[in-house]
Amino acid sequence: MRLTLILSLFSVWLYAQSEDSLILSVNLDDIVVTAQYLPTEARNSVHKVTVINNREWKEQGVMTLSGLLQRQLTMNVSPDPILGNGLSIQGLGGQNVQIMIDGIPVIGRLGGEIDLTQLDLSRFARVEIITGALSARYGTDAAGGVINLIRAKEQASAWKLEAGGQYETVDLDRQYLRIGRQLGDFQIGGGVNRFKARFAPVDSLRAGTIPWNPKDQLGFDVNVAYRPTDSLTIRYGYQQFGEVLTLFGEVRRPQFRPYVQDQLFDTRRRDHSLSANYRISSSLNADLVAGINTFDRFKSTERRDFEPDTTSLVLGGQDTTKYTGNLLRLSLTSTTGKRFDAQVGLEYRRETGAGGRILDTVTLEREPALTNAAAWFGLTYRPHTNWTVEATTRLGYNNRYGHPLVPALHVLWKPGAEWRWRASYAAGFRAPSVQELFFNFIDVNHFIVGNQTLAAERSRNLRLSGDWSGGKRLPIKVAGELFYNRLTDRITLADVDDGRFSYVNLAEYETHGATLQFEYEPNESLYLSSGGALTRLLNPTKGTEEDLPLFLTLYEWRNEVSYRFSGPKLVFRLDHRYVGRRDRYQITADGSVSQGFIGDYHLLHLTANKSFWEGRVQLSVGVKNLLNRERVPVTGGGGGGAHSGGNDGRLIDYGRNFFVGVAFRW
Repeated sequence: MRLTLILSLFSVWLYAQSEDSLILSVNLDDIVVTAQYLPTEARNSVHKVTVINNREWKEQGVMTLSGLLQRQLTMNVSPDPILGNGLSIQGLGGQNVQIMIDGIPVIGRLGGEIDLTQLDLSRFARVEIITGALSARYGTDAAGGVINLIRAKEQASAWKLEAGGQYETVDLDRQYLRIGRQLGDFQIGGGVNRFKARFAPVDSLRAGTIPWNPKDQLGFDVNVAYRPTDSLTIRYGYQQFGEVLTLFGEVRRPQFRPYVQDQLFDTRRRDHSLSANYRISSSLNADLVAGINTFDRFKSTERRDFEPDTTSLVLGGQDTTKYTGNLLRLSLTSTTGKRFDAQVGLEYRRETGAGGRILDTVTLEREPALTNAAAWFGLTYRPHTNWTVEATTRLGYNNRYGHPLVPALHVLWKPGAEWRWRASYAAGFRAPSVQELFFNFIDVNHFIVGNQTLAAERSRNLRLSGDWSGGKRLPIKVAGELFYNRLTDRITLADVDDGRFSYVNLAEYETHGATLQFEYEPNESLYLSSGGALTRLLNPTKGTEEDLPLFLTLYEWRNEVSYRFSGPKLVFRLDHRYVGRRDRYQITADGSVSQGFIGDYHLLHLTANKSFWEGRVQLSVGVKNLLNRERVPVTGGGGGGAHSGGNDGRLIDYGRNFFVGVAFRW
């Protein structure tokens, strides 16, 4: 009903991400759209944008957003066998990282995190990443950065067909099929993807010797584009996803009428998206993005008796949680190509939650809602051909919290063809989510309760970056960055009562650090890159004892080597990432400070890719996690946490894992 209303009201406006106005001869790998007035060459964007295209993740044998981001510098993926894989960027994570699909936020956070393993990459053309606060442009949840998954918008021929699959020796297999058709002014496409993870026989899973839980995923999407003129583009997409995760219980009373209790977590996502662009004139564009997203998670507990073989539901072991998100974003952009460009926008977002574990204890409302309405104004000024200054201010309304003015200032300086310098200041604001306020999640591995007295987060972000490219004369690229993040009233999980975790506000939190990266590409065959990062995070126990360090230091290192044999069309690739040991301090139940550490680890991946039939068929083989690192040791504070099921260390990845995959494109 609501979707029909949106369609009828805005069918004359619409837009799909302005990159569709680009002709196909442009290399879209060099074009970015996230936080831009119009599609822009990445190197000349006022924001520093990292672009990862689908060729790269296919050569790596990576199939989900989790696997892709796990290999990136300053991005740390934290696996949870039940809630899924979460993410932090430069020490900021959870609700502070906005994950979007074509500009529409992904909803359904559990424990503050979007499960990255539920975002299959087969339907996307590239991923754009911007670190640092983008709250002035995208509102709440964007204080730490934005990750935008971009679907392919164009196809070079009337028909497009792609299919593939991959099997991994930890007993994972994945298949996908995508098809597209150009019909005059219409373009119709879609696909289906399936994933199954077993990990081990059921008896081993019941014995608790395997930390991972089996899951089945199935998703499909349908997309329609309509371009009656060069000035108007309309796109509609529908995506549905389902996952069933099973937590096998141990055998009880094995000697006399044995039985087990299994927990099943059924996740369902349904997403409608509508986007459009209307080119009013050569210098004026109207853009619209609208979305309706639902996220349902059903928990059921089943008892299975072996003698006789019967199954029944366990009383009190069933639960349902539902989230709904609505987005409407409309903007008007004036781009003259001269000294001034401007953009004005309006945005409406609403998120509701419902279920047996969600309750507003003040109003006794069973389906509480959070509403954000905002307007932003952006102005770009070019005082000289080498300088670009972009200022954005956001004014908003939140139905539960006062919304401050949110400014941002970004500067790009191009002193020559080789150099790019960027500096930025950005403020951030984040109101607590429905989950943080009202949701309770308690099981054998988790004890998390909401807190309705939370204050809203405020943040400040500063960064300075520079990059140098020698071009064809000297095929070297060097890039570096200094960053500073400061949060006031940061919302985090804390142990409030001997294993009982709740969301609380910290008076302040800070991260800062630096990155430095080198790339060397002397020809089309060889590519080398190496980069390091130092991140300092504020000690959560600061002020407790005088001799405790104020900041905790984390070192990282990432390397990549690839070589392409043009004759046999063969590519070898080696990816390496090192995450250093980090000190750990926690306040214990008696008020003292426990000192420990989180261990360091290396992740090493080797892949080989061979193309056949003029590139239409690609065979991939390789080994992931060559060094077989599944956990790292954790000491201090008991080694556990709100998402921990024991003291065996912290999970980081599956063990050593061989894979083979094949893809067909037409």
